[in-house]
Amino acid sequence: MNVSEKTRAFLFWTVDLLKGSPVRKNLNEIIESIQNPNPEQIGIKRMELLSHAVETCPFYQSLAKDLELGKFPVVNKSIIRNSLNNFISSKYTQQKLIPVLTSGSTGTPFKTFQDKEKKLRNYADTLYFAGLAGYEIGHRLMYLKIWVEEKMKSKQAYWLQNMCPVDVVHLDDRTIDHMISQMEKDRSTFGILGYVSALETICQHLDRKNHPNVRANVRSIITMSEALNIYTKTSMEKYFSAPVVSRYSNLENGIIAQQEINGKPGFLINTASYFVEILKMNSDEAAAEGETGRIVVTDLYNYAMPMIRYDTGDVGAMVSDPENPEKKYFSKIEGRKLDLLYDTKGQIVSSYVAYKNMWQYTDIKQYQLIQEGKKNYTFKINADPAFNREKQLIKEFRSFLGDDADFKIQYVDEIPLLSSGKRKKVVNLCYTND
Repeated sequence: MNVSEKTRAFLFWTVDLLKGSPVRKNLNEIIESIQNPNPEQIGIKRMELLSHAVETCPFYQSLAKDLELGKFPVVNKSIIRNSLNNFISSKYTQQKLIPVLTSGSTGTPFKTFQDKEKKLRNYADTLYFAGLAGYEIGHRLMYLKIWVEEKMKSKQAYWLQNMCPVDVVHLDDRTIDHMISQMEKDRSTFGILGYVSALETICQHLDRKNHPNVRANVRSIITMSEALNIYTKTSMEKYFSAPVVSRYSNLENGIIAQQEINGKPGFLINTASYFVEILKMNSDEAAAEGETGRIVVTDLYNYAMPMIRYDTGDVGAMVSDPENPEKKYFSKIEGRKLDLLYDTKGQIVSSYVAYKNMWQYTDIKQYQLIQEGKKNYTFKINADPAFNREKQLIKEFRSFLGDDADFKIQYVDEIPLLSSGKRKKVVNLCYTND
C-alpha cells in the first residue's frame, strides 16, 4: 500500500476508535464466529431475535415465545410488501429508520427498513468478505454498477473512500478505454467490484482489441448480483492478474455468502450474521444436505424489521465443511427460481448450462435464453454479422433440454439492462407461477 492508502486506513480506524470501535468490534466478532463457530452462541443470538420479534412485531405476536425457528412461518417479498407495517418493531420509530428500496428482479419495488446497528453490521460484513478476496481499506475501489445521480454521494465522499463509481448503463468502448487508461496511469492498489455482465463487457472489449494484460496493481476482484461464468472469471484473471470470486448478497439483507480465493468451489456462508436454511422446492420441509432447494434466510441483526425465515427467491444447495461441520457452504447457487430452465419433460435443468456453454461463442456479444413454453425456447442474440453457428448452438442446447425442443433464433441490436443495471441471461416465461 502506498502512503495515501495507508493514511486513509489509519484515518478510518482512528475515527472508529473515537466512536468506541463499533466497526472493529463487529469485525472481530464476525472473524471469530465464522472461523470458529459456536453453535450455543449462535442459538442464543437466534432466540434473542425470535423473542424480540414475538414481543414487538404485530406479524409475530400471535406466536408463543417458546416456539422454535422451524415453527415460524416462511415469508417472502409478497407477504412482507402486503403487510409492511406489521413487520416493523414497536421499539423503533419508522421515520428514524433507514429505508432500503430494491427494484426487484421482476420490476416490482420492494421496501424494507434497517436500524443503525444493522447498517453497522453490514459494513463490518463487507470489510470481512472483501478482506477474504484481498481488499483492504485504503485500496482504490473500481465499483461497477448502476449509479443514480440523485442517490450518489459527493465527490469528496468518494475521494475519502478512494472509490471510483463506474456506471454500467453507459459502459461503452470509450468508457472502458478511459477506465483502463486511468488504472494504468495510477499507482494505487486496486480492487474491482461489479456486475458480471459489466466485467464480461470489459473482457470482450479487451479481446476485440487484442489488449495486453492491464498494467495496474489489482489485488481483488469481486463479482456480484449475477452468476459468474467461466469466460468472465478466466478473462478477468488473465487481464488483471488477480483472483476473481463471486459474492452472493441482496440489498434487503446484505452479504450472505462469498467464494474464497483458496480454490474451493463453494460459497462460504456468513453464519455470523445470518441463519440459512435450504427448504424443498415445493414445501417448507428441510432439504437434505447437498439437495437443491429454496434459500431461506433469518437475519440475526435487523431488530427494527426482523426478517425471519425470509425466502430470498433464490435456489441453491448447502453442505458442511468436512473438517468443521458448523462451517457452512453453498455448494451451488442457481439464482432466482424464475430464472430456472426446465427441459421438455418438465424437469429442472441448471441455468448454468447457458453460462458454461456460451463462452465458446466469442462472436456473440450478448444473448438471452427465454423459455416461452414447455417445449418452446427463444435465443435472443446480439452477434457479429459473420455468426454462422446457429445449427451448432441449437444442437448443443437440445442435448440439454430435449431433442423435441423447439428453438428459435432472434437477432437483436441490444439485450436491454434491467432497472437494477443487470442483464438477465436466462428468463422463464412458462413456469412463472411455480
